[in-house]
Amino acid sequence: MGRGRRGSKRGNFKNHGSRNSSSRGRGNFKNKRKFNRDGDRKKDAESDNKRQKLQPEKESEPLVEESSSSSESEEEVKPYTQLLSMFKSGNRAQQVLTSDEEESEDVGSEDKSEEADSRSEGDSVSESGDEGMDEDDIEDEDDEEEDDEEEERDLLGVQEADEVEEDHEELDEEEHEDETEEEPSGDEEEMGSSTDPYHLHYEREMSESLLETLTSPKPYQTQELNWKALGRMVIHLPAKVDRKMEKPKPVLLGETTEKYVIPGTLPILKAGIPLVDYGVKSQLCTNLDKRPLSDSSTQTAEELLSPLQHEIFSLANEYRDIYYPEMNHLNSDEIRTVYCLHSLNHVMKSRDKVLLHNAKLKKYKENGQSTDDVEFRDQGLVRPRVLIIAPLRNSAVKIVEKLSSLLLPVKGQIINKDRFYKEFGEEKDEEDKKENKKSYKPEDYEAVFTGNTDDSFRIGISVAKRTLKLYAGFYKADILIASPLGARTLLADDFDFLCSIEVLVIDQTDILYMQNWDHVLHIFQHLHLQPREQHDTDLGRVRLWALNGYSAHYRQNLIFSSVALPEAAALFSRRGTNFAGKVRVENVVLPSATTVCRVLVQLPQAFHRFPTPTAAQSADDRFHFFTKKILPQYRDLLMSNTLIYIPSYYDYVRLRNHLHKEEYNFGQACEYTPDGKLAQVRNRFFLGKKRLLLYTERLHFYRRLTMKGIHHVVFYQLPTFPNFYPELCNLLQDAFQNPKYRGDGSQTCTVLYSTYDAQRLAAIVGSQRAAEMLTSDRPVHLFVSGGS
Repeated sequence: MGRGRRGSKRGNFKNHGSRNSSSRGRGNFKNKRKFNRDGDRKKDAESDNKRQKLQPEKESEPLVEESSSSSESEEEVKPYTQLLSMFKSGNRAQQVLTSDEEESEDVGSEDKSEEADSRSEGDSVSESGDEGMDEDDIEDEDDEEEDDEEEERDLLGVQEADEVEEDHEELDEEEHEDETEEEPSGDEEEMGSSTDPYHLHYEREMSESLLETLTSPKPYQTQELNWKALGRMVIHLPAKVDRKMEKPKPVLLGETTEKYVIPGTLPILKAGIPLVDYGVKSQLCTNLDKRPLSDSSTQTAEELLSPLQHEIFSLANEYRDIYYPEMNHLNSDEIRTVYCLHSLNHVMKSRDKVLLHNAKLKKYKENGQSTDDVEFRDQGLVRPRVLIIAPLRNSAVKIVEKLSSLLLPVKGQIINKDRFYKEFGEEKDEEDKKENKKSYKPEDYEAVFTGNTDDSFRIGISVAKRTLKLYAGFYKADILIASPLGARTLLADDFDFLCSIEVLVIDQTDILYMQNWDHVLHIFQHLHLQPREQHDTDLGRVRLWALNGYSAHYRQNLIFSSVALPEAAALFSRRGTNFAGKVRVENVVLPSATTVCRVLVQLPQAFHRFPTPTAAQSADDRFHFFTKKILPQYRDLLMSNTLIYIPSYYDYVRLRNHLHKEEYNFGQACEYTPDGKLAQVRNRFFLGKKRLLLYTERLHFYRRLTMKGIHHVVFYQLPTFPNFYPELCNLLQDAFQNPKYRGDGSQTCTVLYSTYDAQRLAAIVGSQRAAEMLTSDRPVHLFVSGGS
């Protein structure tokens, strides 16, 4: 990112990705024109006559129409007045550039070498330097470019965006110049089809009535639908929009729209259709099908994808928001394949659209045609289109490997691959820990914490047809992969790279919740803000709905989690206003899938319901109920060796201060406790020297400690992860007990819950039983499990 910002300030950089002239290019042409006028006025007059002939008889005047537009439309785009002024200045620069190019071509017609130089310089300005390579028609140039990339790898030093030197930036700019000279692929015409989901979602404007609906207090109406793999789905569709014929309203820059976007409808699961017919690029279909001698163009989606993948992809391909809270370590790779396939397909379609328009503009210039009346809206305010939020570096490795396997053919190339595995791969300390490993860890723990577990990272990825470039600058990247902490460290200085995100993926949301949920909310607060710099963007190519500030209604949110989190559900419902609709998976928990059935030890479990009027007041009511009704019982000598499990750190601090004040004999173990002190507290608790032990959920999540000596367990609040409940209850078996308590059978389990813990309670005891416990007149419910 820093690399892109620094590049935009340097005077000797070319204005890539813009049809407008940079200050450097405009100055050179002016000097040449003045020299020709002083040297030979006849040639200058001839060039003026030729230039007048090339101009159309009637020129469009969008700026005049804009000035005559209503005051209401001006108020709608008021936050983007700065962008409007930037576009006006860009138009003036474009007019100067056009006249200078034509004059230079006429004057230099006697010298073929000068004519070729002027044409190549004009092409470098007209073509978008931010787009990647496309080598269907020029295989030879592709091989040469791959060799050049390998030779430049040592020169570039593959520095991060904020560490690249100026000479490396120049080499990177030259690389992007070479990429833009390629021909677009042969699939671009498909993108203009009226049935392509990408075209239907991003190539149309939003009607005034739909905008009013999405900005209303209740923008969606809900319906239910059941599919085989996903189960019960709650479909959120935009409320009924007034279908009356309305005249296209003048919007920014005086343009009018002929077609409006279609609000989302109930999804239909298609069967027996080739994956290519879903709008997926044929290259991705070929790489997805790993079977030898198979024709991917005729393979149906059911043959290439599992039932779960097929249903999720059918929803994601229509650009609906998805919240799927049933991800686990067994199906995580399937889900990762789906959103990586969707993200690459979206990036490649966007890139091919830009390359197609660049080729048309180049053809117009070569034929001497004017481009003043030609307008292509195919870009955002900045280049990054996809943002993937992942919790750990090992997750980023899996994502990059999945992207490369889907994108790259046999001759594909990953630039900066060695550096990536050096920084994101498994550390040597982790390898030593594996060899000296003694304690058993659950499978879900091993799946999450195997590899590099650093939670501060960010990386930009530039996508080309046969190349995946890692460590691309944030303003030269198509896909951004970052952790919440790694992204937040940049947002204080720069947040422009988030203003044009079209697909947002949040992977392993439950782990992000255990890290720091405030970082995730901070990222959402900086999405689609007005950029502070232009970042070499040609505003004449920016889509009108992006200039109008409607990008949030076009953004797709894909949220995947292993548990149902109220915070994630609130983020999904409040921060997502996608006009294509939203899908939330909500399945009931059957009695056979409850975690209370996994408690093996014979243990009486008492569930105490406390009254609370609101969710905001539940924390205070829980504390008062616990300190007045539950805690006094554990002053008895018979209730020693009691572990108090506390999910929230704030509740932990509050309860710790209360125990200090009441002079209880207790120990404390949280995620911030040093290892030496933690071992000391565990030993004293096992020997009975500490009657109570405060134990936080985050410590158990990151360490999965086998706490020995527990005779009584109290759940101050139900755990976020339902599998933690049987894990802790099973620690009360005789094998982990102090010898003086073995075989007495006096162990107990106490649980506190309220009506606002319905999701956590349902995951432990089942949906039907949880509903009975929440509506029953009795505040206490007793379960007895295990036994022989």
